[in-house]
Amino acid sequence: MNSKYAAAIGSYINYFAFGMAYIMIAQNMSFLTERLGTDNAGVSFLVSAYGIGRLASLYISGHLSDKIGRKPFVITGALLCAAFLIGIPLTTHYEVALMFAVLGGLSNAFLDAGTYPTVMESFPKHTGTATVSVKAFISVGSLILPFMITFFLNHGIFFGWSFFVPAMIFIGSALFLSRAKFPYSKETNANSEATQAALNQFTEAPKFQIEGLALIGIGFTAPALLYLMNIWMPTYAEEVIGMSLTSSLKLLSYYNIGAFISVILVAIALRKWLKPTHVILAYPIMTMAGTILLMNAKSPLLVAILAFVIGFSLAGVMQLALGVLCDFFWKNKGRMTGIHCTATSLATAGIPFVTGLITRYVDVTGVFMFSLCINALGIVLASIVFYRYRKLTMPKQTEMNTAA
Repeated sequence: MNSKYAAAIGSYINYFAFGMAYIMIAQNMSFLTERLGTDNAGVSFLVSAYGIGRLASLYISGHLSDKIGRKPFVITGALLCAAFLIGIPLTTHYEVALMFAVLGGLSNAFLDAGTYPTVMESFPKHTGTATVSVKAFISVGSLILPFMITFFLNHGIFFGWSFFVPAMIFIGSALFLSRAKFPYSKETNANSEATQAALNQFTEAPKFQIEGLALIGIGFTAPALLYLMNIWMPTYAEEVIGMSLTSSLKLLSYYNIGAFISVILVAIALRKWLKPTHVILAYPIMTMAGTILLMNAKSPLLVAILAFVIGFSLAGVMQLALGVLCDFFWKNKGRMTGIHCTATSLATAGIPFVTGLITRYVDVTGVFMFSLCINALGIVLASIVFYRYRKLTMPKQTEMNTAA
């Protein structure tokens, strides 16, 4: 397909399926504990193995995507994720499940390294909207999955079908993308509109040691909170508040409805008046307030509302931070994506492992206390980015306003 948007369309379809895939293990925790003969902490360690696979391959994947192009990574990532989704529910051996989880992490690394640069290069004038739209597709997939699991559960259908459906989407998308034309090349990157805009956007060269590292830190804190909520919010609702299994799983649907509405509103606002750094700072503050209220909530209705609020405030922060990072250091989008997503992988690998230990030796309430510490760090890092972005762009904005 020769449409200049075909690569972006296929990439967004991948992340619709990925919205199901990345929470698949957590959403099927009760089924997998029985099938694999382990406990909740053991399934949480599967999520950590997924993160380890991603962590081990992200930097080199991002670097190579700058060298040989995005297409091989996007297609290979889709096919590997399909293999992960097919393999996990079919095995009854925990060690084999660990291997498939690592493979799933590798697929995620390939998808990230190819997809984020692809959508930014497909929409060079609207990189913030392009990256946060990835989160919109993730949210739709995550929103659908709990209902799909509930449907299969209520009709006595093998739980593995919730894995097989997104696997089929990945395979179809890979076939579609194999015929698509991707926008990236070294020459077009050097002469693109986005490159020229980057040259003129800042009053001085951004400093990697300050705003670069702060944005990479957000690449850890934002997904750390996201994974923590996706894994442990249903368990908290079931064990502490006393909600049923079905009702607790539906909390993630309310969470993802909030996330979807948030990214749609942000995507629209970014094209009009909103700056990415405003969202990067405001949303972690909202998340902290929502988490504190959740920890003191007793009513299932209030918990559902707070799940919506937390989903709303966690949506798109990681993607916006990546977009700002690539705007700051535009010469190496793939490399910056690899570094940023490596921080994300540290969260993917570390948070399930640490929280699994917390629940084993303390309780699930301790997990949410831990989340408040991560949240506070995210607010500090976002404040640094907000200040530095304002300092680097304010004189330019003043000149533009004066000229007008």
